[in-house]
Amino acid sequence: MFDTVDHTPPAQGTDRFLTDEGRRIAAAVAELRPRIQAAAQAAEQARKLPDDLIEALADTGLTRAVVPIEYGGLALGARDVAEIAMELGRADAAAGWVFMVSGGARMISTFPEELVDDLYREVDTWKGPIAAGGSTFAAVTGEGRRVEGGWMVTGKWTFVSGNHSAARIFGGMHWVDGEREGHGLVMFDPGQLERLDDWAVAGMSASDSNSMRAVDEVFVPDHRFVDMADLPRHMDSAHQRYGGLAYQAKMRASMLTVSIITIGIVAGLARGSFDAFVKQTGKKPFSPPYASVAEMATSQVTAAKARAAIEIAETMLVKYADLIDAHAVAGTDFSGPEESQASVELAYVGQQCHDAIQSMARIIGSSAYALSNPIQRYLRDAAVILSHGAMRLESLAEISGRQLLGQPPFDMFAAGLQNKAPGK
Repeated sequence: MFDTVDHTPPAQGTDRFLTDEGRRIAAAVAELRPRIQAAAQAAEQARKLPDDLIEALADTGLTRAVVPIEYGGLALGARDVAEIAMELGRADAAAGWVFMVSGGARMISTFPEELVDDLYREVDTWKGPIAAGGSTFAAVTGEGRRVEGGWMVTGKWTFVSGNHSAARIFGGMHWVDGEREGHGLVMFDPGQLERLDDWAVAGMSASDSNSMRAVDEVFVPDHRFVDMADLPRHMDSAHQRYGGLAYQAKMRASMLTVSIITIGIVAGLARGSFDAFVKQTGKKPFSPPYASVAEMATSQVTAAKARAAIEIAETMLVKYADLIDAHAVAGTDFSGPEESQASVELAYVGQQCHDAIQSMARIIGSSAYALSNPIQRYLRDAAVILSHGAMRLESLAEISGRQLLGQPPFDMFAAGLQNKAPGK
C-alpha cells in the first residue's frame, strides 16, 4: 500500500547557492545508494568501507568537492555540501564521514603554498580522501621538538577517520623550539606511522577511525609544519589565493561548514531511517491486533513527528548553509555569538533527528535491532556522531548560553574548539 506514496523530500527553501556540480554529485551519490547500503553491514564488520566503494565515491567527484579549483577541485560552497552530506547520510553514515574527512581540505588548503603543493601532488590519481587527521585540536596531542630543517615528532593521534584510504595524515602536536612553545599541525606520509587496531566501537564502525602513532621520533620537514596560532590568518587570506565559493568564506564561516556536513549526515540518517520505517510498517504488529503496524495510531503519530523533525533539520541546514555562502560572497563573517548560536542550533536539530530514529525503532520493536535492519545501525551511528567533541549539544549550549545570560564568553571558536594562540 505504500508504493504509491511519494516520500521524496520536497524542494528546499532556496537554491540560490546550489550549483550544477553540487546537484550532480548528490545525484551520483543517490544512484550509489543501493550499493552503499548493500555493503554497509560487511563494512561495519570490516571497520572500513570496501576499496571499490571508496573508488566509486571518489569517481563522483566527492573527495574533490572542496579542493581548490587551482589544484583540480571544485571548491563547492556550503549549500552544495549540505545537499551532498544529506544524500550520503541517507545511504550510510560511514560513507558520509568520508566526505566529512575530505571537507578538511577547506582548512589545510589555506596553509603555506609549499605544504599545499606537497599535499596535492597525487590529486590527479588518488582514489580516496587526500588527507585524514587526528587530534588536530585536542588538548592531548603529539610532541615535537625543533631540529635543523624541521621537527622530530612522536606521539599518538586518535580518531584518524579514513586513514586506510588517505594520501596524507595530519596530526596535532605541542611543539617546543628553545624557549618558545605552541600548538602545531604536521603532515605525515601514512607509512611514517603505525596504525593501531583500536577502532572497536558501538557505532560509526565503518568510518575507519583507528589511532595512529609514531613509535620512535619521526622527522617532519619545516614545510610540513603549521603553527596553529597562524590559522586565522591563513584561512582569512584564502580568498586572495583561490577562486571558488569554498575559499571566499572567512574563518568562522568556513569552520562552521564542518558542522553543516556533520549534521547533514545525521539528517540523512533520519531520512534513511524514515525510508526503512515506512517499508517495515507493512508487517503485522506483535500487539495490538491490527493487520499492520501502519494501522496503529502510535505509528502514525511517530511517522508525522519524525517527518517534522527531519524537515526542520533540513530547513535549518539550508538556512545556515545559505548564510555561510552569503557571508562568503559579501566578504564578511559570523561574529562569535552568531557562530555559537548556529553551532548549538545545528546540534539541537541533529539530536532531534536522533530521537526521531529512536522513536521509529521503538515502534518497529525488537526486529529493528537485528543487525540486518538498517534502522539500528542508523541509530547507533547518529548517537556516535553526536558524541563528537564539536557536536555535543550540552557543551555547545553552555558556550552559547553563557553569552545569552551575560557571562564572560569562553575563548573558543568553531563549535567549541580551544583557542591555541600563544599564551592561551
